[in-house]
Amino acid sequence: MVNILLSKYNFDEPWISYRLKDIISSSHKVAVIPFSFHDDWIKNENQFNEAYNSSNGKYYDEIVKPFLFYGIEKENITFVNYFKDNAKSAKSIIENSNIVFFTGGLPDKMMERIHKFHLEETLENYRGIVIGSSAGAMVQLKEYHISPDKDYPTFAYHKGLDMIKDFYIEVHYADTGIQNHSIKKVLCEKRKSIYTITNEGGILVIDNNVETFGDVDIYTIK
Repeated sequence: MVNILLSKYNFDEPWISYRLKDIISSSHKVAVIPFSFHDDWIKNENQFNEAYNSSNGKYYDEIVKPFLFYGIEKENITFVNYFKDNAKSAKSIIENSNIVFFTGGLPDKMMERIHKFHLEETLENYRGIVIGSSAGAMVQLKEYHISPDKDYPTFAYHKGLDMIKDFYIEVHYADTGIQNHSIKKVLCEKRKSIYTITNEGGILVIDNNVETFGDVDIYTIK
């Protein structure tokens, strides 16, 4: 499995694309899993389509744009529809893809919906490329933490997918006091390294080998 962890959808930019050109092929098929939406944002299939349909979906263009950069055709990018698909069809979309893409949003909601579709085993045994932005990066970790922000008032640890076990990440890192406090807390309590990923940073993990790109730092216990 190849894992790519980001804060934004900007993996078509020069600071990382020079490396990913060797990994992402124009022939690849992409399964987008947009399960990280807030319950108040999207409540039904119509609202889901307003967000993600290929004609005028609010978020569609920004999600597919980096894949188009690598030569992937729109016809080879399939969104799993939370309100229309089911466990069987979602599994089929994933198994017939070369890349799984997790969108940004709320990581705990992403995991809740993955569980509802019984996709944990399918995703954890996936042999392709897994890319995720923000929440989509966090859920690739066996355990991730959430620093307090406008969506989450308190610090918390949550269970993610059993893909990456050796480190933690702080996405959208901006050197804030809240983020730095969370980093120290994770280092102290978990005794594992933590990578900070700014909005122009990314991490590539291939067979447990970690490469960093752009604005990424690592903090380790001393």
